[in-house]
Amino acid sequence: MERYFYFGESTVATTGEACMFPLSSFLGMTPGGANSTTMHFNARNGEFLDDTVTVTHSAHTPKQFMTDITRFLRVNQRNPFMLIAEGTDLTYGDSAVITGISVTTQA
Repeated sequence: MERYFYFGESTVATTGEACMFPLSSFLGMTPGGANSTTMHFNARNGEFLDDTVTVTHSAHTPKQFMTDITRFLRVNQRNPFMLIAEGTDLTYGDSAVITGISVTTQA
């Protein structure tokens, strides 16, 4: 069973800022600053450049966010959809960690 990352803004109905990538296209993550991390995926159109999703997070450094994503991938392996959206709390107890999503695709 293929698993998917779903990314979306809380206002996706009006902004259209959302996307879904298969986990198999995930390439890795890079810090984008003290409160943001960029996730890289194989480009959907086959181009050399990556599709990226920049996730803005509060109360977590990029290293803590990357650790949370890794833990998130191991939890509930039978669920095909991994929701990462504004207001999502990946640590199951802290305040909302994800405060923004920005999608850049080469398509």
